[in-house]
Amino acid sequence: MYGYAGKVLEVNLTTGDISTGELDEQDCRDYLGGAGLGAKIYLDRFPEDVDPLSPENPLIFMTGPWTGSRVPGGNRFAAVARSPLTGLWGEASCGGYFGVELKAAGYDGIVFTGASEKPVYLWINGDDVELRDAADLWGKETYETADILWGRLEEEAGKKPKVAAVGPAGEKGVKFASIVHDRHHVHGRTGMGAVMGSKNLKAVAVLGAGKKTEIADPDALKEWRKKVMDMFAESIVVESLRAFGTNANLEIGSMLGDVPFKNWQIGEWDEGLAKINGPTYSDEILVKNYACWACPIGCKRVIKVEEGPYEVPEGAGPEYETICMLGSNLMNDNLASIAKGNELCNRFGMDTITMGEVIAVVIECQEKGLLKPDECGGVSIGWGDPEGIIKLIELTASNEGFGARMAEGSRALAGSVGGEAPEMAVQVRGLDLPAHDPRGFHGFAVAYATSVRGACHCASMNLYIEQGSNVPLPKLDMEGPFDEQSSVRKAYVTARAQELAQIFNSAVDCLFTVCSWDEDQILDAMNAVTGFGYDLDSLMAVGERTWFIKRGLQFLFGSTGEDDVMPPRIGVPVEEGAHTGSIPDFDLMKSEYYEYRKLDADGKPTRGKLEELGLGPLADRLGV
Repeated sequence: MYGYAGKVLEVNLTTGDISTGELDEQDCRDYLGGAGLGAKIYLDRFPEDVDPLSPENPLIFMTGPWTGSRVPGGNRFAAVARSPLTGLWGEASCGGYFGVELKAAGYDGIVFTGASEKPVYLWINGDDVELRDAADLWGKETYETADILWGRLEEEAGKKPKVAAVGPAGEKGVKFASIVHDRHHVHGRTGMGAVMGSKNLKAVAVLGAGKKTEIADPDALKEWRKKVMDMFAESIVVESLRAFGTNANLEIGSMLGDVPFKNWQIGEWDEGLAKINGPTYSDEILVKNYACWACPIGCKRVIKVEEGPYEVPEGAGPEYETICMLGSNLMNDNLASIAKGNELCNRFGMDTITMGEVIAVVIECQEKGLLKPDECGGVSIGWGDPEGIIKLIELTASNEGFGARMAEGSRALAGSVGGEAPEMAVQVRGLDLPAHDPRGFHGFAVAYATSVRGACHCASMNLYIEQGSNVPLPKLDMEGPFDEQSSVRKAYVTARAQELAQIFNSAVDCLFTVCSWDEDQILDAMNAVTGFGYDLDSLMAVGERTWFIKRGLQFLFGSTGEDDVMPPRIGVPVEEGAHTGSIPDFDLMKSEYYEYRKLDADGKPTRGKLEELGLGPLADRLGV
C-alpha cells in the first residue's frame, strides 16, 4: 500500500513475545491510521468490561499515511486505549520525530498487550526488536530516562534514537499521566501514561532503518506541497505562531471571549494577562523556536528561567493550554512559575490541562470552606499563588495522601468533597475543558459534549472554523464567517468540523498546518499519498465512520447520551469581557446535532446509520 509501511508490531508484555502483523488494506481505506485505525484495532480485540489499568487493556501506538510523507505537519502518532481518567475511550496525539522514525523502521504502529512482571523498555533498531530490562530506569523522570537511553543506545547503534517514556506519575498510576517523547512532545490527555506504566513499560526507543514509505504520486505531492508552502509564507496565522507560538492566541483569545479566568468564573483579567502573554513570554524566557519534523511553522518554544525560586534549565516551554490552565485559570501571573509547573509536569509525566483544573478545584474549595489546608497535605492555597501551585503539582505526582485524591482527576476529587464542589470541576465525561470557552464560541459547547474522548478542542475543527482562521469550505456548506456567540447552525458546523478532525487525527497531521487548506487541497494530498482515489464524500465518510466507531466504544464502555452535557459553570454568564451575558443554547444545538447524526433519543447510533457506514458488526455489539 502507498503511504504505509504495511506492518504493525505485536508486543505481548506478559510473555515477552514479539511478532509482526500485516495491516488490512480495507481498514486503512476506512480509517486511514492514527487514532481512527487505532480505534478499529482496539474494537476488534478488547473485552468490554476491561479495567483501564489491567493487563487486558491494549495500548496502541499508531502512525498514519501522512506521517513521514513530507505533507507539512505529517509527523504525529497517536496513543489509544481505554482511559483510566474517564473510564471511556482514550486517545492522545503527539508530534515531534518518534512517529516518523517508527515508519522509517518499517512499522506503522505497535500494539501492546498484557503486562510485564518487571520494568522493561522496547528497543526497536530497524528489524531488530527486543524487550530489555528497565529496572535502572524505573522511578526516573522522563527527561532523565531519555538522557540515559540516548547515551546507552547511541553508543550501541551509532545514532541517537527517539524515545517515548513515562515518568513517576505513570508508574504510580496518576490517572492523567502522560507519555513524553524526547523532552519536548507529550501525549497529554486521557491518561495514556498511566496505561503504559500499569504494563511496567517504561519506554519505547526507536531507530529507523532508512526505510522509505512509497508514495502513490510523488510528482503530484511535490507540486501540491509547493503550493501550500507558498500559502504558509503568506499566512498571518503561521506568522503569529512563529512569532509567539501557541501563546499567540492568548491576547486575541481574550478579546474574543475564548480564555478561561478564575476557574471559568470571570471574563477578563487584563493586568494579569499582560504578564504572561506572547510578547512578555518572548522577552523574558524565550531562547529559540523549535519545530517538529517537516513543519514549516515552528510553534514550539525552547525557554530558560535564569534564576529565582522557579529556575528552569533550557528546555521545552509551556504552550497556550498550559499558560491558561496553570496561569489565567488560576489567576497566576507569575510566568516563571508557569514555566516551572510545565517543566515539572513534563518531567513527572502529567497532563497540564487536567493538572490545572484539579488545582482550580482545590483553590475554590479552600476559598469556600469545603477543604481545609490540613486536608490538602498542609498546602494552603488561594488564587494567584505560584508557590502553592508548585506544591500541589509535586504532591499529585507522588500519588500519596491528598495527592492520591488529586491524582484521580478533577471530577473524582470534586465528587469526594461533595456539596457544590462537583460544579467546580469544569469537565465533560471526566476530561477537563481545554482553555477555550463555549460562551465565546457556542459551537464548543456541543463539540465538547459529543467529543469522542470527553471535552477536547482537537477532536473537532471548531477552534479554527468559529474563530475564522480556517479557510472557507463552501463544498461542505461551511462558507462562514460564523457568528461566534450564536448557536444557530452550530450543530451542523460542529458535526462536520468533527469529521474533518477525525480525518486529520487519523492521517496523522498537525491541525495548525491543515487549518489553511480547502477541501480540494485536503483531498489532493490524501490521494497523492495513498492513491485511494477518494472523492470528497468518501473522504468525509472516513471522518464520519471514525466518529461513529468511537461513539460506539463510548457506549460499550457505559457512557450514554446523558453524558452529552454542557458543564454547569458554562451555563453561568460572565459579567465582563467579550462574552458578557453570552450563554450557548445547548438544548437547541444538542437536538439539532442528534438529528444530523441520526442518533436515537438516548444519543445512541442507530443500526441504519451504522450499516450505511459499514459498521454492522458494531451495531450487533451495541444491540441496535
